[in-house]
Amino acid sequence: MIRICFDEPQRRSVAIAVKERLTELGLELPPPMRLGGLPFEAVRVAGDRAIIAGHLPLDAAGAIAGPLGKVGAEVSPEEGYQAARKVALAMLASLEARGIDLDRVAWRKVFGMVNAAPGFNALPGVINGFSDLVLEVFGEQGKHARSAVGVAELPFGAPVEVEAEVALLPADDVSSAPAEPRPPEVVARPATSESGLRRVDYAGISPLTLPAEALLRAIKALSNLFWISIAGTLLAILLAALTNLAGSGDNSLELGEYRVPVSVLPIGFLGFAMFLFWLTAARFRMLEGALGDDDLTASLAREIFRLDPPVLDVFDAGNLRPFAPLSGFSMLLWIWSLFFGTSMGLVFSTLVIRGITASVDDRPIFYAYVLVTLAIVGYGARAILRPLRGILATLHGERLPVGPLRLAMAVLVLAVGFFSARPDLLALFAGEDWQSVGPSRANAVDGQTLVLEGGRIVRLGAIAALHPDQTCSDAQGIRYPCGQQATTYLQSLVQDGWVHCFVTYPNMGLCRLLDEGEPPPESLEDSWTRESLQTRMVLAGFAFAEGIGIDSMGELQDAAQRNRAGAWQGSFEPPGAWAARDR
Repeated sequence: MIRICFDEPQRRSVAIAVKERLTELGLELPPPMRLGGLPFEAVRVAGDRAIIAGHLPLDAAGAIAGPLGKVGAEVSPEEGYQAARKVALAMLASLEARGIDLDRVAWRKVFGMVNAAPGFNALPGVINGFSDLVLEVFGEQGKHARSAVGVAELPFGAPVEVEAEVALLPADDVSSAPAEPRPPEVVARPATSESGLRRVDYAGISPLTLPAEALLRAIKALSNLFWISIAGTLLAILLAALTNLAGSGDNSLELGEYRVPVSVLPIGFLGFAMFLFWLTAARFRMLEGALGDDDLTASLAREIFRLDPPVLDVFDAGNLRPFAPLSGFSMLLWIWSLFFGTSMGLVFSTLVIRGITASVDDRPIFYAYVLVTLAIVGYGARAILRPLRGILATLHGERLPVGPLRLAMAVLVLAVGFFSARPDLLALFAGEDWQSVGPSRANAVDGQTLVLEGGRIVRLGAIAALHPDQTCSDAQGIRYPCGQQATTYLQSLVQDGWVHCFVTYPNMGLCRLLDEGEPPPESLEDSWTRESLQTRMVLAGFAFAEGIGIDSMGELQDAAQRNRAGAWQGSFEPPGAWAARDR
């Protein structure tokens, strides 16, 4: 390297070159930026480098220069360009206030941020105001690498903010071409097993802001997803409660002025779980990538997680204990277990229980739902646990153990959610398939529902009776209340006799009339006689065989039709179609 030496007079003339150039251009430096007690420095010097904090445009009094607002909306691109020039002057004022000889400054890197309006993308042209001024004043020493990005907001509504890095040339070498800065001194830290994090801090230099900002944004995004998970679980519990209130005979949920078919619930729950698992896994990978940046130190990363954890702190060291039931990871596991348990219980109610009500076997559909649910759970466990374990290993040097206790607790919470969706499901799993009830006195509340002594409700299975409010047309086409006649007829059958039923979950029964002193039938098959209430309602033309009842009562229904009994005397709408249209 050829070193050009100057005598003292020459050195003084060079020392004022930048100031002379500013005077020639008619530019004046504003007062240096006032930090007002903020916990950082405007200029941080480390060896032969200086890191310059983000600066805003300043006016001659040292206040933030207008106009303020978004470039492309309140501020024109030309005004943004001029604001960027003022940012350059504010930086020179901060360098000079730090005691740095401006002639020793060689620009290396510039990062420009524009408070851009939606759709405005002419960002380089705005930051050109900063670059043009630096090149005008410093010439060759002003050449630099640069980024220009658009942001949603900037402090105080300023249109432009710029941060930079410069090299400080030796005092006797200011007229030569600027050399690359010497490697910074480093302060060694004890080696750790933190994969992806820098093991040393550069002496006095603050970490770069972009990796830290990426880390903060990923954490905030995870907080939002955890809140959505909690809200989804509460919604599943609410829908389960509404389904129970609606009863087994209703095929839709009434939400204000809208009616939601219960058949869409399985698809809705599966879609919600799959999308949320996918999005959560993507955020974890984003977080893992931010931690892998070499410009982010281990100490800063841990401090960010400590000061701004997500709503469920799944990154705390306490999650590494084998069980830790109140740790963030455990709570997330409980929340998802409760969601899947409640949703499976709800789907069981809407498919299997309503299938029993209609004498239709919908269990294969429920089993398919369970299999798809297990596939989604497997995907979520694999996609989320891998990056989560990597993050915890990076932060704390240990992998997350799920452990058998956590898994057992998750299964227990899932079971609680399943049975909370339909508490009477316990009777199905704990009791017999068919329970003998009676003989008992009974009353009918409609053409298919009995109330036995003691208040027990039994719904006649294998048939679909006319609804109480349903009307039909007789042979002459005159409308009459056939639904009321069905209710009255069933009431007349049971009002003076004894009723015995075989009842299965939830309240479906096969019932028959008994004479005074007659023993109840010993088996379910013995109840399938012409004395059963189902067959009598079908023969009278007030109910119609469905499901498993078609095989045993199909011929009786044909006889009722030939005899024009009940609703068969004219025209009518099938009870299921009438109920769907009426809703």
